Amino acid sequence: MIYKNCYVNFKLKEFFLKNNFKISRGSKSKIKTLEIKLTKNNTIGRGECVPYKRYDENLKKIIKILSKNRKIDNINNIKALSLRNAISNAYFDLALKKNKKKFSSILSSSKFKTAITIPMYNIKKFTKEVKKIKNIKTIKVKLDQKNVFNYLNIIKKVSPKSKIIIDANESWSISYLQINEKELKKYNILFIEQPVKSCDDQKIKSKLPLCADESFHLRKNIKNIKKIYKWVNIKPDKFGSETDILKSITFAKKNKLKIFFGCMVSSSLSIIPSLRFVKYCDMLDVDGPSFIKKDYKFGVKYKKDYLIYDKKFNYGYKC
Repeated sequence: MIYKNCYVNFKLKEFFLKNNFKISRGSKSKIKTLEIKLTKNNTIGRGECVPYKRYDENLKKIIKILSKNRKIDNINNIKALSLRNAISNAYFDLALKKNKKKFSSILSSSKFKTAITIPMYNIKKFTKEVKKIKNIKTIKVKLDQKNVFNYLNIIKKVSPKSKIIIDANESWSISYLQINEKELKKYNILFIEQPVKSCDDQKIKSKLPLCADESFHLRKNIKNIKKIYKWVNIKPDKFGSETDILKSITFAKKNKLKIFFGCMVSSSLSIIPSLRFVKYCDMLDVDGPSFIKKDYKFGVKYKKDYLIYDKKFNYGYKC
């Protein structure tokens, strides 16, 4: 996708989280993003850049890229995929405004059912969080190899009607997965997301339903992925532009892989533009803004396991 005569400005944003967000490879109490503004003919389009540390992205590198290249002509020259995604979203916003088209007009609904994520907490905090969302359709839990069955038993007891997604973030070993396969089948598990490191994919021998996250990436060889996984996680931040995202969706459909559409811990400026892709997906994981204390004005809201889009949010044409 080529962008002619578009000028990029950016602003560093900092969002504090309601609680410490912990996964197997780290934790954070706040997130830093870039609000991207693309200007053409006095019209401004916006997007949010959320750097992906797992893929060697950070704000310092991205700011350096932007400082040297305030004018963007070809998005494919941008190596940082989170930046590519933000600029693509900003350009989509520009196009909507130019054509006087409301973003809500391309959505089928203003309510979207989503999995709700529980980060790694101690048992007491975890139990409290499960009780808050008792018996929603799908609970996603971040778990390493420690006390997995203690946490699963809490869900089984407190929220027995909920399906469970375990997101291991590459923290399990091949042997742990194999040894515990029989026991894991006793729970209402929809799938296990990225149980082992992506480099160990070919060693997996399991009949459990698995979802590829880090193993499904724009710059990774994904030719044989369907032999191991039944689901793939598509996060816009790790795929890049609209064209890149649609290519990944097409690949998944062609290979009969179910699509779990995900997000980073981010603001509504990341999530709302991504809603244009949900019609292609089998399940959503778009609760990123629910973890931040103060979102953008008219940002998305959450009611149990529904994301609610506010048409007054500044994205697309406004009368």
